[in-house]
Amino acid sequence: MKISTYTRATIAAAAALLLTACVPLSPAGVQEPGGGIDVDTSGLPVIQRSVTSPGNWNELIRLIRASDTQNLGIQVNRVRDGSLRVILPGGTAFNGGSARLNSKMKPVLNAVAAAFRQSPYLRIKVVGHSDSQGDSVTNQTLSIKRATTVVNYLIERDVKSVLIELEGRGSIDPLMSNTTAQGRATNRRVELYLYEIR
Repeated sequence: MKISTYTRATIAAAAALLLTACVPLSPAGVQEPGGGIDVDTSGLPVIQRSVTSPGNWNELIRLIRASDTQNLGIQVNRVRDGSLRVILPGGTAFNGGSARLNSKMKPVLNAVAAAFRQSPYLRIKVVGHSDSQGDSVTNQTLSIKRATTVVNYLIERDVKSVLIELEGRGSIDPLMSNTTAQGRATNRRVELYLYEIR
């Protein structure tokens, strides 16, 4: 495909304009290194966010823990960046080897979904994990499917999809060694990270 000289010149001018807009100048008009728009390894802009801990964080922790009436082993703790991590054990959250949500887990997810009605700033990241048994592709796929099941359930409870991030990490981020049955059971989980953006 041939590109005309006019089109090339237009593209080059637009690119130059974008580059100069991203490079800060000193008072003397000299370009300084650094600054500009932060990008990730793929070159896409990184969204800058200010994570804050809501005033009702303790109340939310209490509600989530209270919703675990079946003693499913839900863990709730604060993370150093200000977010709240909720760990759903894979053995009680899902039927073995599947992505079908155990109905006993629904009250916990209902409590999480209810929190979104309290704050317009609340966001959530849902991360699926597996143990290292089996091949990595199967583990990765299962971790994504389980995270997707949780996301779909939250969306059904009126959490807007634009407020949710989803990630499947397979077996690459274990909490314990995969050499024991207890370690593998601990590593099979879905983690929910709740945070606010102001």
